[in-house]
Amino acid sequence: MSQLSAASIAVVVALVAGCAHEVDASVPSCEAVGAASEAATAADRRLLGLASEYPADGMLAARREELLGSERARRAAAWEVVARVLAPVSLAEASPVADAAVPRFRTWYDSEDFARVFHAAYEALGPDGRAARARPGDAALDAAFDGNLHTLDALGWTEEQWSAYVAMLADGQDVANVGGLGRIAMSPRAVRHVALSYPEILRCLAEGAPPRFVDGPPEASQRLAHEHVALSHCERRDLGPFWVASGGRLRAQLAPGGGSALATVRLLAGETTASATERCTVTGEDACESEGPGAFFVEVTAGGLAVDAALDVTYDAPDVPFAGCLDGVFPLGAATVAEEWRRVELGPLPTYDTSASGLARRLQDGSDDTWGDGDASADPGPDEIYTQRVAEGATFRLAGMHIRTRELEHWMNITIWWTDRPDEDFGADRPDAIRALGGPWSHYAMCVAIDDIERDPDPQGGFGDDMPTLGAALGAVREHAGSGGASWCSNPYVDAAPGLARTNCVGCHQHAMTGVRPGEVVMDEASYPESGRLFVRSNFPADGFWGLDAGDGLAAEIMSTVDYWDSAAP
Repeated sequence: MSQLSAASIAVVVALVAGCAHEVDASVPSCEAVGAASEAATAADRRLLGLASEYPADGMLAARREELLGSERARRAAAWEVVARVLAPVSLAEASPVADAAVPRFRTWYDSEDFARVFHAAYEALGPDGRAARARPGDAALDAAFDGNLHTLDALGWTEEQWSAYVAMLADGQDVANVGGLGRIAMSPRAVRHVALSYPEILRCLAEGAPPRFVDGPPEASQRLAHEHVALSHCERRDLGPFWVASGGRLRAQLAPGGGSALATVRLLAGETTASATERCTVTGEDACESEGPGAFFVEVTAGGLAVDAALDVTYDAPDVPFAGCLDGVFPLGAATVAEEWRRVELGPLPTYDTSASGLARRLQDGSDDTWGDGDASADPGPDEIYTQRVAEGATFRLAGMHIRTRELEHWMNITIWWTDRPDEDFGADRPDAIRALGGPWSHYAMCVAIDDIERDPDPQGGFGDDMPTLGAALGAVREHAGSGGASWCSNPYVDAAPGLARTNCVGCHQHAMTGVRPGEVVMDEASYPESGRLFVRSNFPADGFWGLDAGDGLAAEIMSTVDYWDSAAP
């Protein structure tokens, strides 16, 4: 396979910098990740070697119902994911430091790695393949990944220069510096899937994302809510909104007994209860049904007797293209991280109170839903917080990190953050596998979300007896969401924008490659209820991966590369 020369790399990079397409790579994702970043150099990539594959747990999907219904089981699985992401991986090249290793995620690919890989793989298609928008074959992609390791050759490095570079690695901190000040990193499977999906990405850039609701035949029914409804004579309760796709059907029904025979159940369609129109009305215990698309509210009104009964809301979902802007959903081994670094020289690190009382104060009605500037401050050293020193000499601390792995339908959405009270609340259940990784990693707390709705019936997630600080913190979050309400998982350092203190990652990531900007998701309550936490789509065009149209803007990178070769074609 022919390799891009250093000159052609420079030309393509220049085109990327001047890209005039509508994809805006400067717009942050729902994570308000800090601006500090320094990409891995070509020398770093040679030291790191090919990125370490994420060893995904193929059994997690079979445990989906268990994980949905148990915060305790979910957190245990999430800590195992964290341990796999942080596991030490040896450097690919020998160095003066014995047993030199970095956490697995530090070997993963950044946007510049992706650019080099995609440029080489697309060039290898040849004129006919590029004209046909053919996908790169495995051999071409393997060669492109291998070529990425040898970028130093294109830059003219000699073996003497390489030996001098390696000799500068004197201790563990020097090893930790390898890889640059990363902001977004992707596992090999994630990068490969994006590269293979370039035809779909180009189509979505040209034609727009699929509509919010997509037609299709109905599948098996799923229960959206099971609510206890207690109403006095003539009292009314509204539930929703519930989002229904075209071809989908919503059904609401009161269980027999408890005065339900005289109650009225109505389905209303509309963005708000004030503007909604009636679709179905029944009295008693019959099912009230209506087809989508749209947002629906369920209204229950007591009749001549008080009502004390259960209400089930179920949904027949359509079979829709789940990731219309990709070549199918990401594979099992796909994983990404978003890192937030804070510069040491700018002063102490702000710390955040994530105890029950701290969360209750921050999430109370009338608050601005932000984490703010911190509740206190600390000055942790490298033995307490993962630390990075960049080439210019500045030192940064890893304050927090989002981790997403495609082991479940809506990903494992995990976030970790540094805390000055590491063994309380969201760090109380930290397992020995994390402690064994070394000092810094024992100072990070963790939360996880795998669905937009919290389905554990215990407000304290099963931790009330043996880990009361964690149980109380979970209970404080649940108090503001309600039973069966939107799930919660937020990082004080990463989720810094207004509204994100209430976030859960899942609701926000559904909008990747839809044209919706993150600020709209968290601030427009009418269109994106519960601060953007609830699903309002029947399809997720980018399978929840913001790296295409926000953050690193990989879609713009793809389009610029394709435009370059199209313009060079005879």
